Amino acid sequence: MASPSNGALERCKSAITAATSVVGAAMLLRRVAADFLPAGTPLIGSLLLLPPPSSRRHALVIEEFDGAYYNRVFLAARAYVSTLLAAAPGVPPVIKASLPRGAGAGADQITFAMRPGTAVVDVFDGAELTWRLRSGGRHRAGQGGASGEAFRLSFDARHRDTVLGAYLPFVMARAEAMAREQRQAKLYSNEWGKWRTVRLRNASTFATLAMDAALRQDVVDDLDRFLGRKEYYERTGRAWKRGYLIHGPPGTGKSSLVAAISNHLRFDVYDLDIGNVRSNTELRKLLIRMKNRSILLVEDVDCALATAPRRGPDEGSDESSPASKNRKVTLSGLLSMVDGLWSSSGHERILIFTTNHMDRLDPALLRPGRMDMHVHMGYCGFGAFKELAATYHGVGDAHPLFPEIEALLREVDAAPAEIAGKLLATDDADAAVEMAAKLLRDRKAGVSEDGEYVKQKLHVGPRHPRARPVPASASRGVSSARRMVFDDATMRSAGVSRGQARGQGRGTGRRGGLQLRGRGRGRR
Repeated sequence: MASPSNGALERCKSAITAATSVVGAAMLLRRVAADFLPAGTPLIGSLLLLPPPSSRRHALVIEEFDGAYYNRVFLAARAYVSTLLAAAPGVPPVIKASLPRGAGAGADQITFAMRPGTAVVDVFDGAELTWRLRSGGRHRAGQGGASGEAFRLSFDARHRDTVLGAYLPFVMARAEAMAREQRQAKLYSNEWGKWRTVRLRNASTFATLAMDAALRQDVVDDLDRFLGRKEYYERTGRAWKRGYLIHGPPGTGKSSLVAAISNHLRFDVYDLDIGNVRSNTELRKLLIRMKNRSILLVEDVDCALATAPRRGPDEGSDESSPASKNRKVTLSGLLSMVDGLWSSSGHERILIFTTNHMDRLDPALLRPGRMDMHVHMGYCGFGAFKELAATYHGVGDAHPLFPEIEALLREVDAAPAEIAGKLLATDDADAAVEMAAKLLRDRKAGVSEDGEYVKQKLHVGPRHPRARPVPASASRGVSSARRMVFDDATMRSAGVSRGQARGQGRGTGRRGGLQLRGRGRGRR
């Protein structure tokens, strides 16, 4: 016969077993309900003791440093969050404001940032996301663990795939676009086989450039089309680059056009001085060290290549000989840089050649595929003159001197730089236009600014370059460093050999009497 105490113990064991089974079944049912029930069933959720949907959140921690280096995701998130602070409704009550170094004092230059412990809310594709900034102390290189500041991005568990697959790439792309819009282009120059950099402060834009309106639009459309054709270049197997040859007389705005292209694309400019390049190998190294999204500029390429030899079929086999090491850049080396295998060392690059004398360039440099677009910057036309007058002095289209200036510009040549110099000489708009008109009148009458008679520059027939006259007394005893030097290509274009040049100059006390321009005269 069982005692009463034993019966009570058995009943207690049975109760504990039943309660354990019920709790286990409830936990299983709660897990199933949390995974499969929609968020809009608060009654069932409360009966099953489910947490509210707002408490079922995931978090993503983005630390400032990744080891000893900055975390690029954190930098992108900081830039993106700064835009939320100016537009999002849930802005924290206290934020930080700063002005980047070198930026102007305008309100659009001020950047905002969160203080540690504050949060801001963003909405993306129906998902509500919360950015919270925390401070983790100073970062020290070589130490592990979380250091510096960190963002905590929290979101509902249902939006996990949206955040990781779409939202974070959107934040990275937005930050990259903001960096391109805010960055200032740099100007590089080559020295002893390396690139030296300075900040490019040329404010020239297509809106302020004095050039034909149709030509300006063609150049802008070509540049924009080049930027958006990454898939096209990949599909066709071509290097993602574009070549421009800008030619025209001095003072017509070739360098200003290069600056306008740089400011339009936000590309850095690498100004390559071929005279400072010691060999084709050094040229290739400079090309490899260029960044993507950049412009390679060779100004006055006709002068730069005046002494560059064209490598023959039997040349270039012995690169280790002393003669080959001391040889300058050859034409074949430059062509390899333009469209050879080395031209594919980077992507999204633009190559620009400028020249005052297009007829002096080797035809191999001008063929399609190397220079994709030829841009002629000519003398100032009436449309460009009106743009200059409007830009410098706000002159409208109804100035009384405009009809006379339009007629004069059809008869005489004037570079935009000459016109701009007159317009900048005074702050009075009418006086500036009158000075420009006087320049054109004097040029038509053959009178220079100092009152001397000069030859008229009319649009009649081709213009032939003339050598600057040298007095006989000045030519005797002149040092070799100051003599005019003629290269083979220049004398061949004039139909004169070196022997003829020496014969014509022998015994006359003059420099041969040749109507040729010396090397280096083409620079602006």
